[in-house]
Amino acid sequence: MNDTIVSTSDLTFTYARRSTPALHGLTMQIESGTVTAIIGPAGAGKSTLCALLAGFMPQFFRGVVSGTAVVDGQSPLDASVHALLPHVTVVLSQASTQISGVCDTVAGEVGFALQNLGFPVAEIRGRVTEALITMEIAHLAERFPFQLSGGQQQRMVIAAALALNPPVLVFDEPTAQLDPPTVAALGVTLRQLAATGKTIIVAEQHLDWVAAYADRVLVLNKGQMHADGPPADIIGSAGAALGRSYALRLSTFATKSGIWRDTAPATTIDELVAGIDPTTQPPPFTKPLRAASDAIPAQPVLECASVQFAYPNGIPVLTDVDLMLYRGERIALLGRNGAGKSTLLRHFNGLLRPHAGTVSVNGIPIGKRAPGTLAQQMSIVFQDVRNQLFAASVQAEVAYGPSLLGITSAEQTRRVESALAVCALQSDAGTHPYDLPVARRRLVATAAIMALESDIIALDEPTAGLDDDSIKTLTEAISACTAAGRTVVLVTHDLNFCATQTDRVILLAGGRIILDARWTELTDTQIDVLAEQVGLPLGFDVARRCGITAGTALHVCITAAEGLR
Repeated sequence: MNDTIVSTSDLTFTYARRSTPALHGLTMQIESGTVTAIIGPAGAGKSTLCALLAGFMPQFFRGVVSGTAVVDGQSPLDASVHALLPHVTVVLSQASTQISGVCDTVAGEVGFALQNLGFPVAEIRGRVTEALITMEIAHLAERFPFQLSGGQQQRMVIAAALALNPPVLVFDEPTAQLDPPTVAALGVTLRQLAATGKTIIVAEQHLDWVAAYADRVLVLNKGQMHADGPPADIIGSAGAALGRSYALRLSTFATKSGIWRDTAPATTIDELVAGIDPTTQPPPFTKPLRAASDAIPAQPVLECASVQFAYPNGIPVLTDVDLMLYRGERIALLGRNGAGKSTLLRHFNGLLRPHAGTVSVNGIPIGKRAPGTLAQQMSIVFQDVRNQLFAASVQAEVAYGPSLLGITSAEQTRRVESALAVCALQSDAGTHPYDLPVARRRLVATAAIMALESDIIALDEPTAGLDDDSIKTLTEAISACTAAGRTVVLVTHDLNFCATQTDRVILLAGGRIILDARWTELTDTQIDVLAEQVGLPLGFDVARRCGITAGTALHVCITAAEGLR
């Protein structure tokens, strides 16, 4: 049996100015050479536990702590973060919070901590090179860190953690900003590290990823241990604190459809493929999808014509982008990290200006119009919502945008109340946004944008870090927008979500649009392109491997997403 390397005993932590503990009486032991996943709903204490194990409490995050914690023989409650670095390193959920700001290259950033610890130059170079290759960002070594996409920054800070090579690595939502191929590659990397004796602790909402790569799953709920066991036991159940993985939902669908030949539900895609009888097809799906002719109105709301853009470093990001969005559409904008998705989004409301080509909203070129003047035509929820949350309460945050639109106070009140309701935030109206869990903060930013009631609403990585309940709330908010005739654009790596919540998929690669089609009309060739670039929604992947048609696959995805209600 492996030795215990991380342990807590009756560990309780309460943040300053809070009355309810974020962690309460937590006792656990984690063995070396294992991958342990920590899951649970928003506010369960996952991020608090990750930060505490790295020594952030109570040194950085003030509060009252009791009980004990030991990581590689050290007490993270007493030792400094610097002293703990040879023993444990943490990667936080927001990459931007871990960029030093003093390095002008990615390679320098990855090696920054090693330099501060006094490692020999030759060893630093070797470790940095290996980490960059592992995270597939060696080609970005000389780029400026703040000119990277959010996903590329996430890869960079993970590389910096790998370069430190401590015996314990802690990750808080590491897959949130990564494209699907990188998510899978990270899982393989963490398994390989565990095989060499490293101990991996991962707080994660992506249950299918947890099922595929974790040895053990700890479930937190309200700061307490809710469950502890192997993935097959934990993910294979449908506990209220967990939500349900897509693999579990799909195997349940297969059982109800008479094409499941196994006795137990699946928790991974390999189990799904093995359990589905390829000689049968699901019965006809009775729930109608929106017909293509009905789903694309004739009225365009945004047009990009031959848009080109490059950042000051001269590297082209967008090349000859031609795009037309229509009123009431739900659109998924996909692509790998660095493909140009967020850059294109920022052209829609004038935050960035094309170096060539034009962008028009409602038939009018936006030219040099200030972004603020376009708020009722187009608005964005950013990847990092901290860039747009500033008010002292949720109510004030949501009310700020409408207050600038020159509308009546009664109309302002209606919009604010509607946005709070659709995002399930009424009970948090008087709370400071930064006193809420990260997932709730994302919903606050979403409500603030929805209160503008813009013609186009763009959500950049809207499901990152969200638990099952929050995703259901987001789904209802999107439906409310499109029901009111607004266009919703989702920039996301969550393929399962976008396959079920959007009508149309646009794929960017190298700054160019290489695929633009409706999910219901994807050809086999287009599915192959999608699979090669970013992967496939789980239902499509299983269908392709089992010989089920793409149309049936979409129905399967939708049923799975709705939890077979």
